[in-house]
Amino acid sequence: MVNNPKDPDPKRGRRWQTSQERARVAAELIEEAESLTQTGAIATPKDVARDEQPPPLRVAQPIATHKPTGIKAKLDDGEHDPQSPPPPQAPPSSPAPEASAPSSDDALYIAAREASERGEVERAAASYRDLLAHDPKHVKARNNLALILDARGDREGALAELDRALESEPDNPALLLNRAAILGATVRYAAAQRDLQRVLRADPNNVEALFNLGIVLTRRGMWREGIGQLQRAVEVDPGRAAAWYYLGEALNHTDDLTGALAAYEKAVELQPANPKALYGIGKVLDRLNRPDEATVMYRRSREMTGR
Repeated sequence: MVNNPKDPDPKRGRRWQTSQERARVAAELIEEAESLTQTGAIATPKDVARDEQPPPLRVAQPIATHKPTGIKAKLDDGEHDPQSPPPPQAPPSSPAPEASAPSSDDALYIAAREASERGEVERAAASYRDLLAHDPKHVKARNNLALILDARGDREGALAELDRALESEPDNPALLLNRAAILGATVRYAAAQRDLQRVLRADPNNVEALFNLGIVLTRRGMWREGIGQLQRAVEVDPGRAAAWYYLGEALNHTDDLTGALAAYEKAVELQPANPKALYGIGKVLDRLNRPDEATVMYRRSREMTGR
């Protein structure tokens, strides 16, 4: 719960007197917080108004190495652990099955995998392409090549590879989740939604799909539907701080201030150094006419940015 401490020391700086001024300062703080993440923004300011929708979607897709088809692609901000380096997302509770397993004598696949492990991305991509020239239906190699292309910023190329992989395995959840993430990154939310719903038809408790679908739905303005998916996500994985954060954002948008405050506080309980969740608490406290407590939360949010 949020305390209501007093600040008798005038040397700490003047208080923000109005909710508008507090909101302005808090917006600046959250911009600082966003700069701490190591992933790139997807939505533009025209797509997402700061106080009306959650922060821009972000996607982080580490190049697959030893187990390349583990589901890494996501649509969140990469804030499961803001104090740690990538990978920014926690792995799914039940990893999707790998695509097609390579044969033991698949020298090209082994070469590509080893190059990825050494960080030799270009060599890995070339090896995957050589392999696909010999075996166009090698789904795992095509998935991994797509991840490399996306990491290099070639999202259309990545989508083309995933499309071809899905021709061979149309219900592979790893492929669908990776494609949904890239579709979200290119603001094709309706297409991303279809892929995520396809995963959930086969596995209704797939936490990655629930989590990402909740975000996609809020991006489409379907706030109450998004809340339902995010609530299911935290039921399946109650330790996922980012899901609680996005749930707080959605509840705040629909004026469920009590629910929003509880969700933000749960996110902070799981991730005390999350500046966005602290900022979210400040927003709700302002709306609840608790300005002193809101000021404390804004100050804590700024402290998390190191400023």
